[in-house]
Amino acid sequence: MIFITIIAFLFIIAFSVTIHELGHFLLAKIFHIPVEKFSIGFGPPLIKRKIGETDFRIAYFPVGGYVKMAGEDEGEMPLLKKNEITDESPPNEESNLGFYDVPIRRRITVVLSGPVFNLASAVVVLFFVYALFGVYVNPYLTIKVDKEGYGEITGFANGDSLISFNEEKLDSWDEFSALLKKNIGKNAKVTLKRNDRIIEINLPVQSDSIGIYSKIPPMLGSVKIGGPADRAGMKPKDRILKINGEDVYDWEDFVNRVRSSRNIPLSFVWEHEGEIKEAIITPLPYYDPILKDTIGQIGVMIHMTRTYIPLYKAGIMAVKRAGEIIYLTLKTFYQLLAGKISRKALGGPIAIAQLSGESARWGFENLLGLLSIISINLGLVNLFPIPGLDGGHIIIALIEGIRKKRFTRKTRIIIQQVGYTILLLLIIYVTFNDLTR
Repeated sequence: MIFITIIAFLFIIAFSVTIHELGHFLLAKIFHIPVEKFSIGFGPPLIKRKIGETDFRIAYFPVGGYVKMAGEDEGEMPLLKKNEITDESPPNEESNLGFYDVPIRRRITVVLSGPVFNLASAVVVLFFVYALFGVYVNPYLTIKVDKEGYGEITGFANGDSLISFNEEKLDSWDEFSALLKKNIGKNAKVTLKRNDRIIEINLPVQSDSIGIYSKIPPMLGSVKIGGPADRAGMKPKDRILKINGEDVYDWEDFVNRVRSSRNIPLSFVWEHEGEIKEAIITPLPYYDPILKDTIGQIGVMIHMTRTYIPLYKAGIMAVKRAGEIIYLTLKTFYQLLAGKISRKALGGPIAIAQLSGESARWGFENLLGLLSIISINLGLVNLFPIPGLDGGHIIIALIEGIRKKRFTRKTRIIIQQVGYTILLLLIIYVTFNDLTR
């Protein structure tokens, strides 16, 4: 399991860092700024090769990377010299200029390119996931009904099977949910099967929640490699029959029993390809941030049906999902700064390694999902206005633009040292959180 974690962690970090530094590298080349070093990782080089003017290397410490451009260590000089190019000059008028010789807008563009490449790469990864793996839908149309709820009042009953909505045949619960949302405030006709009879219900749709739910069988979807269920021999599509001698009626019943039994051995009986199997399985404790409680888990997911979608829909979904991740990430940053979320929630390299290993054990598709999240986080974090990060470089460039004069080498070294100190303290803090979590 440690091997899986290491490989997954290196894959996540190598991809995110390489894409980020590639953005800086390509824009520097477009603006004819010589790139002296392109390094994935820090410290002495493990692998090193010089191509043209650039020394490409993979270093021993893989957490991070950098692109070193010519002219970054120059002394103080005016931003605009008599014969210097301007923002309006085309790139092909430049010839091997140092980083600080190009106009402010182009310096900022080079700096911004890293985070932008991270955000763009997340969209590409998500598109690949949706295009290659498709999406999961809930195929189960048998229903459970809240007692005395709106669904029961309007005529639905436990065990009914949905057939169509306004004459539109239903193939999944997701379709039914989407049609409910689309028809809020309207009257709808729902056709269903009840005890071998076909009946119709006239449904005034008041909201997308009408007090009926999909009755999902206790069938396993994904099984986490190395988890309690996997070690006991459970496989995808196995059906849970009994827990501690009692019948398991549906997925909700199964989940509730496992969640309430952390560190308590349970006797499971399940069916695998027509064969009945038994084992004692102990649910492991897991803190659920949504429930804000520690629950039991055996490392299985709900069984859903995979459906493949057109490429244009995969593109739309990828952009939408990336936008959701960006919004949630920015919201989390704000809540951390405002004290609405404990700063102990901040994680560092150890947390990323743990998440990488966990995602990999659920399958490559889940690892790619985490990759998109990490890449977006890396892009956004680098925009923080801290010296040493891209955001800090942008702030310095803007100040120099206002001053019409570059900071002295001594001043820039002091600014960088302050930034590196802040970053070092932050790394120590998040690593401490990782070790004490």
